[in-house]
Amino acid sequence: MSSISVHSAAQNNQLPLLRSLLAEDPKLVNAVDVDSRTPLHWAASSGSIDIARFLIDQKAEVDKPDSSGWTPLHIASKLLFIFSSSPLLICMWHSPASAGHESVVQELIGAGADVNRKNDKGLTPLHYAASKSRIDIGRLLISRGADINARDKANQHPLHRAATTGSLGFIRLLVESSTPTTKLRLNTADRIGNTPLHLAMDSAHAEAAILLINAGADRTRENLDGETPESVPGVGGQEQKLARQHVIEHCGKP
Repeated sequence: MSSISVHSAAQNNQLPLLRSLLAEDPKLVNAVDVDSRTPLHWAASSGSIDIARFLIDQKAEVDKPDSSGWTPLHIASKLLFIFSSSPLLICMWHSPASAGHESVVQELIGAGADVNRKNDKGLTPLHYAASKSRIDIGRLLISRGADINARDKANQHPLHRAATTGSLGFIRLLVESSTPTTKLRLNTADRIGNTPLHLAMDSAHAEAAILLINAGADRTRENLDGETPESVPGVGGQEQKLARQHVIEHCGKP
């Protein structure tokens, strides 16, 4: 039997088959496919807590990265749509677990998965949870030591991701997780000078902008184009105008 069968069994929640395959060859527990993904990567994507737990019990490497630097925890922390290049695994990772199934994440963390591990883009599981507003996952990651100020290669924090999507719940989570020793950096500029407030206004997320301003975000900070958060062109038109007006009504003029 090939290692591909191991990945298929993990993906399709076929625990009896997986048990049989690993009984025949225990080394298959960490076998990689053409994208360097292990059975545990596929268990994380398919959302099977039973498969994930079994693989971990069989000494699966919880922090093993795939060819793009993704660990199983990255996958379980975000709704991930990705095509496999393997001819036997042409499918989309779109299960509840790849949307951030909390039980799978908890199992991985309990087995020692690194909550601050970065992939090839410098993104941590918390970045991905923020990008998809997975508040439950974010809370769990932070409780286990996830860095709320982790920077990716674009110099963005998880807060930039939450602001871009306008996730009030995730922004609140990050703000409330700020402590005197680990203070949330509200005004960090990314590679093109945009702060989280710039990004919230750029997408006309007025309520997110108000939340950031009330938390202490700088309304006068300019990006590399010389734009303040409330002067970015954003989505344009009436939607952008209404967003600016809404912010002024609640926060006054800058």
